[in-house]
Amino acid sequence: MLAAKGVRKRRVSGSGRTWPVYIVFLCMLPGLLHYLMFRIGPSMMTAILSFTDITGVPNTPWKFIGLDNYREFLMLQNQRDLQRAFSRTIMYSVSVTFIQNALALFVAVVINNKFIKGRNIFRAVYFLPVILGVTIVTSVWKLLASIDGPIFAFMQQVLNNPAPLFANFTYAFPAVIGIQIWMYMGYSMVLYLAGMQNISLELYEAGYIDGCNEWKSFRFITFPLLWPIITVNVLLALIGSLQSFEIIYTTTQGQFNTTTLGMMVFATAFGGRGATAGGDSIASLRQGYAASMSMILFLGVFAVTLFSQYVMNKRGGDN
Repeated sequence: MLAAKGVRKRRVSGSGRTWPVYIVFLCMLPGLLHYLMFRIGPSMMTAILSFTDITGVPNTPWKFIGLDNYREFLMLQNQRDLQRAFSRTIMYSVSVTFIQNALALFVAVVINNKFIKGRNIFRAVYFLPVILGVTIVTSVWKLLASIDGPIFAFMQQVLNNPAPLFANFTYAFPAVIGIQIWMYMGYSMVLYLAGMQNISLELYEAGYIDGCNEWKSFRFITFPLLWPIITVNVLLALIGSLQSFEIIYTTTQGQFNTTTLGMMVFATAFGGRGATAGGDSIASLRQGYAASMSMILFLGVFAVTLFSQYVMNKRGGDN
């Protein structure tokens, strides 16, 4: 009994050295505190503030108002603006999820080929936008799309007297979708590369002996074995695109028909254009109302994620 208790009170590290359990928890404590302070805490406060009329203006009193914010959003909100923002959010998410993963998988298959010279350089180049961050990435694209940039020069050759890319009601929204795909495609690519490198070469050798060409090897070996990675990448892209607003804010500020639900939440909470679907009005500081919008968006993202995970897991089971 004493020996059993001693085993329960200790953990064994990878090097074989035993450590007291409290040492393990002390090592975990910084990460747990960080998660509680910057993840769980703000999320709980958002849920609480969604039942208030807080504005974020200093020295302004606020009070609990119950479900008034939710009632206003679902019943009193301009339904035309809400429907437009909802449809754009769906279009944004679907486009980003499928195109980003298709491109990332294609690039990963090509780069994973051992006959490609400078593979590590290509990996670094494709992953670079993820490291640079939204502000730098969108600043570069805004310079390229400015009046003196090459993108605007190309548009002048193709279109008749066009507006700049991010001030164009027709092309601004596809442009921000393209930037989102370009920026995060490298992250999905790295996950696909990691999955491919875990596939045994013996499977490909057996396939070649049985007469498989490159396409059949991908279809019957690579793709089925990559399905868990595909599921993870699809869910990450889906969640990220449904919540995304940073690229839209730093390029168009929600104007020119680019407002999504995430952009509406940000504009309503902190002021700026984008509170309506057209992005044509200045939003007031209504952080309580924005918190209720955020909670509704969270429930929507959660439901979509569960459904997508169910479909992906069921499809994976069929493989």
